[in-house]
Amino acid sequence: MKKLTFITRLIKLKKTNLVTVLTLMLFLSYISTRSYRRHETSLSKQNTSSSATALFTSKDEERYLAYLPHSGLSNQRIELANALLLAHMLKRTLIIPPAFLGTVFGWMKREQLTDRLEWLTTPKNFPQICQRPTPGRLRSYVQRSRCSEYRHFGILPWTELHDFSSLEQSGIRIKFQSIVSLDQLKRDLKIENDDEVYLHHDMQLYDWRLYQNQTEAIALLQNRLNYFDSFAGRRYYKILLPHHFERRKEKLLYLGGIFGSTRINLIEPEDRRMQEKIRQALHYRLDTSIGQTVQAIVHYLGGKGSFMGLHFRTGDNPFRKEIPDNLMNFMKNMTDLVSQESLVGTEEDTCLNLLTNRNDHILIEGKEDNQQQQYQFSTSHSFFSRVKVYLATDYRDPRGKSSQLLPWFDSYPCTTILSDLPDYLFSPLDNLRDIVVTSKSLRNFLIPLVDAMVVAHGKTVLTTPRSTFSKYIEELHYDWLE
Repeated sequence: MKKLTFITRLIKLKKTNLVTVLTLMLFLSYISTRSYRRHETSLSKQNTSSSATALFTSKDEERYLAYLPHSGLSNQRIELANALLLAHMLKRTLIIPPAFLGTVFGWMKREQLTDRLEWLTTPKNFPQICQRPTPGRLRSYVQRSRCSEYRHFGILPWTELHDFSSLEQSGIRIKFQSIVSLDQLKRDLKIENDDEVYLHHDMQLYDWRLYQNQTEAIALLQNRLNYFDSFAGRRYYKILLPHHFERRKEKLLYLGGIFGSTRINLIEPEDRRMQEKIRQALHYRLDTSIGQTVQAIVHYLGGKGSFMGLHFRTGDNPFRKEIPDNLMNFMKNMTDLVSQESLVGTEEDTCLNLLTNRNDHILIEGKEDNQQQQYQFSTSHSFFSRVKVYLATDYRDPRGKSSQLLPWFDSYPCTTILSDLPDYLFSPLDNLRDIVVTSKSLRNFLIPLVDAMVVAHGKTVLTTPRSTFSKYIEELHYDWLE
C-alpha cells in the first residue's frame, strides 16, 4: 500500500516523467516478487496448509511448459528453440507439439489458435468429413474452410527433422504431444484442477521479450526502445524479466506463440552455452528419409561443394517488394564469387563443376584422368556463365514467361531448380505419412524443405537479406561444408 501511495504522489508532481514512474513500478514489482518468493519458501518450511499455497505443485513434482505453434516451418523451429531454452531456464519439462507443414495459419489469439490446432490434430475421419459440399446440407458447407486447411496441411514429428538426444543428455526434459489440446494435455498430465494451469495470453505476435539484464530492461523502458520499426512494420513489445515466469508455481505453464529470434536476451554464460547447444541440435538431420533424398540430389548435381547456391526468398510481401534489388545484387555477387573460382569438366561439357578439395588432386589442367580427360578452366567471361548453380526459391514458376527471375537464367543458364530434377530422386519421401491421417502422403509438403537443404550444400551460398530462413540455411552450410 505504501508503494502505491508513493507512486501516486510521484504522478502528481508536474516534473515527474511518466516513463520514470513506469520504470520504478517495474523495479518495485521485481522487489515484490523476490519478497513473495522468500515468504512462500518460509511458509513451505513451516508446513503451512493454507488454501493459497495448496494450489501450487510441490517442489519435487514435475512441472511442464507448453506453447502454441503457428506460421511456416522455419518460424515453428524458432519457436521450438525458444521453448527449449525457456524449459532449461525454468527447469520445466517441455511439451513439444508436432511440426506443421504446408500452408500454416499465422499468429492469432489463443482461443482461435487453439481451436484450429485442436481440430486439425485430433484424429477423425477427415476424408469423409472433408468431401465436396453436398447441396442442401448446410453442415458440409460450414466445414469447407476448415477442410481447406486440412488439405494444405501436413503433420510430422519433429524427430524426423532433428535429433534431440544431445539436449536430453544436457538435462532438458522433453515430452512429445501429437494432439494440440488443453483438455487432452490435462488428461495426460493428470491435472484435475484448473488452478494448476497458467495460461499466458498474448495480445499480438511480438507481445513480449525477455531480458536477463535488469539494467538493460529499465534502459529500454526509459528510452522507449521497446517500440521499433522492423522489416515487416512497426512493433511494440512488453519487457519481462525471468522472474515473471519463474514465479509461476502451477504444474503447467502454457504460453502462446513465442516466435522471434531475438525474443530471449541472455547474459548468463550457462544459458548462453545451452542456447548454442540448442541451435546446433536444431540443424536438420541427414540420416532420415529426408536426408537420403537430399544427399541423392546433391550427388546428382555433382557432389557437395561442386556448385554455387542461391536461396532467393520472394513469397512473403516484404520480400516480394525487394525482388528487383535483390536480383541485381545476387547477379553482381555471384559474378564476383565465380571469378575467384576454378571450374572443371570435359571440353564437351556445357556446364562445369566448381573445383573442390575432393577432386583437385585428379583434375589437373590438361592432364588426363583415369576415366576421361578433364580440364580446369579459368573463370574468364567466356566461362563464368557455365558454372553450375542450384537456385532454391519460393517463386512460383521461376522460368515462366512473366517471371522476374528470367535475367538470372540468361546470365547463369547452368542453373538448376527443383522442378528440373528427375522424379526418382524424391522416392524416399514416399515413406513419410501424416501422423494424424496416415493415408496422406507428406511428399509434396516436404519438397520446399528438401530444396533448402540441397542449396546449403553449395560451395558458397548467397542468401536473402533479412530472412531468418536464409540465415538458417547459412548455418546448415557452415555445419555441413565448413
